[in-house]
Amino acid sequence: MASDWFRSSAWDALSRKDFERNLARARPANRPQYIRIKGLALAATGQDVAARILFERVVRDYANSLDCRAALENLADMARMQGDLPKAEETYRRLLAQWPDLNATTGMAEVSLAEVLLDGRGIPSAGEALALLESAMRRGGALRLNPNLFRWHIALVRAAEVIGDRETVKRAATTALRLADRGPQFARHPTVGLVAADPKTLSWLRDHLE
Repeated sequence: MASDWFRSSAWDALSRKDFERNLARARPANRPQYIRIKGLALAATGQDVAARILFERVVRDYANSLDCRAALENLADMARMQGDLPKAEETYRRLLAQWPDLNATTGMAEVSLAEVLLDGRGIPSAGEALALLESAMRRGGALRLNPNLFRWHIALVRAAEVIGDRETVKRAATTALRLADRGPQFARHPTVGLVAADPKTLSWLRDHLE
């Protein structure tokens, strides 16, 4: 088999037929991974409907696979990007309920759910968001990377702002700005651990120091 048959973003009738033929020849244990990777390739090129169908296929047909967990996160992220916050919230909650260890995912589902809840700007939601952020910090793991830790602090600023905790707002904003100023975390990998903060976000953070 060609090594890129499940990485290509082609999805016309012939490509779909080729994909299914190659998938049928693959080892059963590898099939959910191939389906999810194909979904990622399609999502990266804006083919969201086709990508969602593949992610849902992994969740439906390979519920016991590690890729099921990752596919759930992919579905939640996709719903969020499309502005369907109720669906994103539901899917993040499902992921956390079924696989609280978040193994085989980015490890950021708690932070992602907190961000979704904060979009509602309600005080009760902010309280739950803070609890999720505390849980994510206790977990560690993904927050060892500065870009993820930066996201965590942005969410903390937002949650603390809603409940009127000015001290936490300033402290979190200060830390986020320091993280943005740091270089890569690994000398041999210049883009790993590098915070890519846009000017608008940095300006927003500075405003919270006043």
